[in-house]
Amino acid sequence: MTANRTRNAALDQQLILELRIDASGEVTRKPTKLGRKDTLEGKLLGQLYPGIRVARVSVPYELTPYEQSVVENRMASVHYGGVEYKLVGASGSAKDGKFYFVDKAHAGPIAERFQHWPEAAIVYFAILVSDCKLMVEEPDLRIAVVKDHVLGTNDCRGWARESLYRELKIGTNRFCQFRLAFDASEPKQAKGALKAMSERVADRLAVDVILPESSCKPALKGSVRFLPQLGTSGRIYIGPAILGIKQISRQSEFGSSYTLIEHASEEALQFELKLWALERIKAMRKAWDEGDYQALFEVIGKSEVTTIDDGVGFDPDSLEREDDPASEGCDPAEAVLLADRSGNAIKIPYVFNQLNRKLARWAFRACTSADLKLPSFALVDDGVLMEHRGKILSASDWIPEDSAITSLAAEKGLCIRYPIRMQEDLLPVRHLTNTELVPALKQALGTADLDESQVAYLLDRQLRMEGTYILHSKTASKNGGDFDFDTICVMPSDQFPKFVAGRIAYGQKFRQEKTKHQKAKSPWWNACPVAMKARGNRIGSITDLKTSCLSAGRPDLAYKLVEQLQNALDSLKHRVEIDEAVVSEIRKEVAPAPWLRYKRERRVSDLPAHLEVADTDKVGRLYNVLRKEVGFLPDETGNGFEEKMSIEDFRGLFSGEAVTREMFEECQLVNSIYGDIASRIVQREDEVKQQLKNAQAQWEAVRGSEEKEKRKSAVLARNKAQAALWEHEQDARDQFSSLHLFVHYWAQGKQENRRAWAQAMNTVVTGGSGSGAVLFQSFPQEVIDAFAEVTGGQRVRVRLPKTVNGYVWFDDEQRAFLVERMANPQGSECEKRVFLFQYAGKRSLVFENTSVPNSMEHS
Repeated sequence: MTANRTRNAALDQQLILELRIDASGEVTRKPTKLGRKDTLEGKLLGQLYPGIRVARVSVPYELTPYEQSVVENRMASVHYGGVEYKLVGASGSAKDGKFYFVDKAHAGPIAERFQHWPEAAIVYFAILVSDCKLMVEEPDLRIAVVKDHVLGTNDCRGWARESLYRELKIGTNRFCQFRLAFDASEPKQAKGALKAMSERVADRLAVDVILPESSCKPALKGSVRFLPQLGTSGRIYIGPAILGIKQISRQSEFGSSYTLIEHASEEALQFELKLWALERIKAMRKAWDEGDYQALFEVIGKSEVTTIDDGVGFDPDSLEREDDPASEGCDPAEAVLLADRSGNAIKIPYVFNQLNRKLARWAFRACTSADLKLPSFALVDDGVLMEHRGKILSASDWIPEDSAITSLAAEKGLCIRYPIRMQEDLLPVRHLTNTELVPALKQALGTADLDESQVAYLLDRQLRMEGTYILHSKTASKNGGDFDFDTICVMPSDQFPKFVAGRIAYGQKFRQEKTKHQKAKSPWWNACPVAMKARGNRIGSITDLKTSCLSAGRPDLAYKLVEQLQNALDSLKHRVEIDEAVVSEIRKEVAPAPWLRYKRERRVSDLPAHLEVADTDKVGRLYNVLRKEVGFLPDETGNGFEEKMSIEDFRGLFSGEAVTREMFEECQLVNSIYGDIASRIVQREDEVKQQLKNAQAQWEAVRGSEEKEKRKSAVLARNKAQAALWEHEQDARDQFSSLHLFVHYWAQGKQENRRAWAQAMNTVVTGGSGSGAVLFQSFPQEVIDAFAEVTGGQRVRVRLPKTVNGYVWFDDEQRAFLVERMANPQGSECEKRVFLFQYAGKRSLVFENTSVPNSMEHS
């Protein structure tokens, strides 16, 4: 849902414009989402360059050579809204063809920040546009940059004094991911992670932050000098700096993946994974059969539940509680199932569809990855730094390479980092106890007389921090890990001894460490071609091809793909590319694993009961065993799961409220808008799916042809159709999100007699033939409360979207406005009205040629 909008110019400058360049070179604005827009708030870029104008520009992935030349030419200078934008970099979305442009006046200074090095800007510009949850701007920060491993640093991991932690309200026993901009004279940026160093250490070294050279992106130029106060060579920078914190370490869990299960030994597969999965499925079936949805969601996943009376508050300023789901409640479909004691809520079409989709995702995951829940951690190094009797002591990479420091009680574990390239990436390590750890620590620091309080301090603040898993850097590098807040999970030996033992017995048959090829470096005038080269994410497709090789009993081919997978990971930073010939030949030789095609099914019934798989296909064999146990729900015949009540059957859920004609007609209007937009999105999805189906059929018809140009044309058409479907799916998610927010904002404005408004909407919705989605998007809490009241259930808190302080308002011409309440330092609160659209009947939303009178700007 997009809009002609009336906005304050200063606020407009904070927005990141979403633009699109099509294959013909035309520049258009993408539909913008309602709610909290993507702005420069919380990003270093906005702090560094007040007034900068930023656009995120999407380009197509599949292009003919001519089309690519047209798009590159347009990217050289993008004009929109009277502003000329220049390409300056990208983030992780470069693979999806999304790049950052800024106004021409700021393009030069940003190019200078990245040393006029386009590859560096494409890879590292993300430092400036990362969303930082916490940020502090210091006028006189003292930053030391030293070689990696000096003063207890490591690869991308540095130190910050404890007072900075306290200023940011972070516990000093936490590992932090950071973004940093510094050195006003020759602007620089850094990324990585931090541990806390004591005030005594920081004061003695006369620094606030210590960074390893590897954190500075791109690498610093110039020579170093000896720094007497640090006792080592390095660089000192003193002056204004901006420090942002992206995330902090915390206890969490990872779900498993078929890329992990395919490496299980036969014994582990039969006597651990299968048994584990059967217990999970048994628990799911029991919960389903008993209508115990709380137990069901404990198996298949959901937000934590709180009741209305819990009084749990949510502190938005507390990063440590940011992901606390207990304070946010449940999705509406989950909440109504928990509140309803009659068992009828499942028969509401909207609720049924939502649960079926969730169950389908869980069923595929359970059948192909055993639904394991593995503890996850931030990967951290063993660096320590302390002051002892007037001296600075430090150590780095001192624990044994076959060991780890962790809070887990298991004696051993497999350290797992995704994407898993091969079985050798599952790193077997033993877990150190303090009995072994403390003597080794004293030896590494070169002193035997540390007292218990000093040892306890180092363990708490630097070695056993909450939510961390500590490895030697050489061990971490074996599966490509470093210490800039990589997240790993662990398969502990006390839960999965056979899996761990099988991996240890497998040994080391192949080694593919994180490579350090020559850095790619092009002249700045080639920024657009470099950006275009960054498009496309082959990691997923190569990973699935590798999986198919293992399923077919061809580990030799899987190992060949390991190198190509690493090339895919390294291609932008280094002068290395995927060998397409190798990938193509393997793709011809190995058929896709049959179960892979069902990853995205939306209904449990669409997951086949049985698949023809090879004896070498461990995941496929596991699927065939477990799929039968899942069944089709709720019975073995599959008949019951398709039985739904009509939405009309829920007409009497609300009654007794005084509903006016105006309320009823406005609810009709919102319901019509919702239905028209939703049907348009679904219709477009059907069209692009049919186009892909046709293009795929055309490709299949000519793939064996000897005419090279015909094959080339067909595969390009197929790829374009696939890209169009992917783009539509992304747009559809955004459009549905905006549609849901539109409905939520409209209902948010109904502060008086909300139950009457809910009754009016319920009457409108149940008089039609839809799913009831608009009712759950507009008045979810009222619906859940009504079910709890009429069935004697528990009132469950609904998780609401994060929104601005505003509401949707319609005028007499059915023009919709987002009315945002604005704080006014000069006086009373004012309102800003943003035009959204005009509704002119079924499937007719007018966005153009609708002006907003100046008198409506504020009220």
